[in-house]
Amino acid sequence: MVNPANEAAAIEAANKVIIKPNVYSWRNIQVAKAYTIGRHYKAMLNSHMMKNTEWGAVAYLQHSQYGSHQSVRINNNSSYLTGYAAKQEPTTGYTGTNELCSENPDACNEYGGSEQGADGAYNINYFNKLSVVASTTNNYTGVYDMSGGAWEYMMTGIDDNSTGDGKTGKLSVGRHNVWNSGFNGKLTCPECNDNGVEVNHEITEITNGIDLPTDERYYDKYDYSISSTTYNRGMLGDATKEMGPFQTMKYGTQTRQVGSWYNDESWFVDSVDPWFSRSGHCSYGTGAGVFDFNYTSGNAYDIVSFRLVLAF
Repeated sequence: MVNPANEAAAIEAANKVIIKPNVYSWRNIQVAKAYTIGRHYKAMLNSHMMKNTEWGAVAYLQHSQYGSHQSVRINNNSSYLTGYAAKQEPTTGYTGTNELCSENPDACNEYGGSEQGADGAYNINYFNKLSVVASTTNNYTGVYDMSGGAWEYMMTGIDDNSTGDGKTGKLSVGRHNVWNSGFNGKLTCPECNDNGVEVNHEITEITNGIDLPTDERYYDKYDYSISSTTYNRGMLGDATKEMGPFQTMKYGTQTRQVGSWYNDESWFVDSVDPWFSRSGHCSYGTGAGVFDFNYTSGNAYDIVSFRLVLAF
């Protein structure tokens, strides 16, 4: 049964949604609450949390004649302010350090914060007309924050595999009683060590969260897998498996899996981290982007936000 307190809090939070530039992105939120907020934000307009296939639609439009048809400049504002654009295009992916373009132009990866509504040392704010390089159309009519900023949860995950065939029709709510989406359902990994390796095979489930949606219009679901590189599970138009061939790339001491489109980072959802996030992080340099996709647990993190849409 749904937890009335959890759902009521999410419905109330829907009244506080602000969608505009130069504000702090909404982070530290579980997928279940983000989904509920989305459904109640503008219910008469069928508002909902974005799905992977909807992200893919925006990504392909950006790359077409109707969009900028170039790499969308990263929002490298580490204060997580919306609508910002890096002053310079990064030339490398996440190295774990702030690589200044003036000192290392062949491997620069600048990022940093700023005062709200003001340009920073490494970025410019939305109302600076040069920020349009971070728009999907290279002008103010496009979509911002599709590259960098905070990762963005999608209402997209994998099958819960409770029947063992990976095709139950239900989304996996998460791997662990601590790291999960907040939805009711069975956990894929009730007890895991710090590396995500299961140490207890007993099946447990969440019963005091929010019920999973039953209307398939509001979520995308992929077949179950224990591997984060089984890209053939991707759907037509979701901007995942088409991004290949994929390869392992090392930036400094950091090893990443990247696609062939702009070297955006590319990890598919798996049994340990069954929920999709898109866009990449403000510190990820070329690894962030419109074609970036990643896995995570569905839990609330201060580096992950979400996105709402009003139409299918």
